[in-house]
Amino acid sequence: MIENKKRGRPVTGHAMSSAERQKAYRDRKRAEKTAIANSRNALQESPDDGSPRRLLAELDRARRTVERLTEENQDLHEQLRLAQAGTKKRNA
Repeated sequence: MIENKKRGRPVTGHAMSSAERQKAYRDRKRAEKTAIANSRNALQESPDDGSPRRLLAELDRARRTVERLTEENQDLHEQLRLAQAGTKKRNA
């Protein structure tokens, strides 16, 4: 005998009780509140007041980034040169 498809959402077997759903909601809200507090603390640790120490640290980070990107650029340029040399050999 063919069984007709039931109406509604199919059962997964992982349903939560009302108490479990409420606890999960409270845990999410608690984690969200902690994340907001942490981000506020992070902002307070590095105020944008133009202090020399903060500006020097920012300049140092920028220099490291430029050095890293320059090295990356040189590596890619070398890879391109080698790839072009390999293509020329194959075509010759």
